[in-house]
Amino acid sequence: MKTLRDTWLIFVRKMVETLRNPIYIVASLTNPVLYLVLFAPLLSKLALPGTTPGSIMNAFVPGMLVITAFMEGLFVGYDMIDEVRNGVIERLRVTPTSRFALLAGRVLRDMVNMLVIVNFFTLIAVPFGFELHLAGYLVLQYLLCLVLITTSSFGNALGLILKDEDRISPIIQFVNLPVLLLSGMLLPMELAPAWLQNVAHLNPVYYAVEAGRLLSVGIVWNAMVGEAVVILTALTAITVAWATRVFSRDIA
Repeated sequence: MKTLRDTWLIFVRKMVETLRNPIYIVASLTNPVLYLVLFAPLLSKLALPGTTPGSIMNAFVPGMLVITAFMEGLFVGYDMIDEVRNGVIERLRVTPTSRFALLAGRVLRDMVNMLVIVNFFTLIAVPFGFELHLAGYLVLQYLLCLVLITTSSFGNALGLILKDEDRISPIIQFVNLPVLLLSGMLLPMELAPAWLQNVAHLNPVYYAVEAGRLLSVGIVWNAMVGEAVVILTALTAITVAWATRVFSRDIA
C-alpha cells in the first residue's frame, strides 16, 4: 500500500510539472498533425506490400503510434539529469519513499502523456482514412504501453547513472537511430532487401510495428501479435527490474 501511495505522489508531482509546461503540451499534440498533413500525402501514390490505396493509413498510423511511444520514453533521462543537478534526487535520499515508486511514478506520468498523444493522433487520423477496429486498437494500446514503460525505465535509469547530458546523448542516439531504421515504422520492412529484413528481426520494436499494422485492420489472433506480446512483455520486465536496481543502488 505504501508503494502505491508513493507512486501516486510522485506521479502527481511529475504530472503537475508537465501541465505547467504548455509549450511541451502544444508541441506534443502538434507533431501528429504535422506528420499527417506533411508526410502522409507522400504515401498516397506509393504501392506498399499488402496494402491498397484505401488502406495506406492503416500501415502508416500504427508505425507513427509506436514512434510516439518509443520517443516519449527514450529521452526522459535528460529530465532525470536535471533533477540530479538541482539536488532533487539528493533530497529524496533522506525520505522513506519507495525507490521503486520513484521510478514507477515517473514512468506512469510518461505513459499518461503518451496515451493522450496517441489517442489524439488516432482521432485526427480517422478523417484521413484510418480505419479504427476497437479490439485490435485496445491490444495495440497494450503494446504501446510496453514500449513506453521499457524506454522510460531505460531512460530514467541511464540519466541517474550518467548524470551528464554529454555522456547520455551518444548512447541515446546510438539506440535511437538503429531502432527507428530497423523497425519499419514509416515504411514496411518488406520494402528492404532480405538481409536487412533478417537484421530487423533482432529489433524488439519491429514486432510492435508489425503487430500494430495487423491490429489496426482488426486481426487480433495472429502469430505475429502473439510474438510481439511475449517479446515486449519479457523485455519490459527485464528493463524495469534493472532500472529498479539502479534506483535502489543510486538513491540508497
